[in-house]
Amino acid sequence: MKIFQIINSLQMGGAEKQALGLHQRYLERNHDSILISLAGEERGWTGRGVFSLGFSTPYNPFILPSLFDMKDELDLREADIIHAHLFPSQLITGLLLEAMPLRARFVTTEHSTANRRRGASAGRLIDRWFYQRFCRIICVSQAAAFELAEWIPEVSDKLEVVFNGIDLSEFSRKSSSRYTNRKTILSVGRLTEAKNYHAAIEAFSLLRTRSTLGLQYCIAGGGKLESVLKNHALELGVSGSVKFLGEISDISSLMKQADVFFMPSSREGFGIAAVEAMASGLPVVASSLPGIGDVVGRDQHCGILVDPGSPSEMAEALQCLLENDILSWRMGSSALKRAGTFSIEITTDKYLALYENILKRESV
Repeated sequence: MKIFQIINSLQMGGAEKQALGLHQRYLERNHDSILISLAGEERGWTGRGVFSLGFSTPYNPFILPSLFDMKDELDLREADIIHAHLFPSQLITGLLLEAMPLRARFVTTEHSTANRRRGASAGRLIDRWFYQRFCRIICVSQAAAFELAEWIPEVSDKLEVVFNGIDLSEFSRKSSSRYTNRKTILSVGRLTEAKNYHAAIEAFSLLRTRSTLGLQYCIAGGGKLESVLKNHALELGVSGSVKFLGEISDISSLMKQADVFFMPSSREGFGIAAVEAMASGLPVVASSLPGIGDVVGRDQHCGILVDPGSPSEMAEALQCLLENDILSWRMGSSALKRAGTFSIEITTDKYLALYENILKRESV
């Protein structure tokens, strides 16, 4: 198959990791795979089968004509499958279908349980228009599927759930020298409102008052809220123990330095960073949200799910795991076992089978 994926950028969020991971597996399985990034790099090929349009933002109005005029570099008319990830790539892909004579079948992945468009009448009109252009909508969790069906009931029969996957071997937990003797809590994710780090820092401040352990809280990720969150840590008197690490490429090594993984999100479609932590053998404290529940498993004993609006409850769960080595080891072992469910190879198998079924139906 000739598979084109289109995504806003390749900054390393969960959707971006998934698109790149799928692209690499498609190539390994001898499919003709192209991954198009709308923004984030200079225009041109940035890796094997990876092409950047070079725009500074995926909302640039010249992206659509730029895609029309790519025949010398790659030709969308050759594609069997065109697969969009995230908004506005989804909208742009829908417009492509209307504007170009394409033989490809159009697929999208819904990575979120909510967005800023939901709840607004104009947002519903936009979403209804482009979602209906796709012949299949792959949802990364049962929660993502449920929320999209509630928002746009007309697309319910197009929805399929396929969990995200990771390269499990990359995160196998091996012995590693630690940077410090302090117990380390780790979060990974962009510094945005949805990640709820404001409440997480409050929880860490409460934990410091309750525990006699030496503690540090490390946050890997960049974003517009960095200065606000640093000031919040300063106000709470924990700035010396809250480490903002910025964007980290080697997350697997970082996981090996941690004792507990903390995902305090107020909104999360799936939570691929939690899977990476589980594959590293870490117990998890995470928000009790449907998407994260699909990952951690409410009855799998991989971690503790907490109210994202309660720093006190977060602090209590973190203290429970940090001060009970046996419980922490048991949950980490259960997490490692459950992580096998989320292999990128399994995800790739399911995506390719879905593509093949779509194309087979078209040929009948």
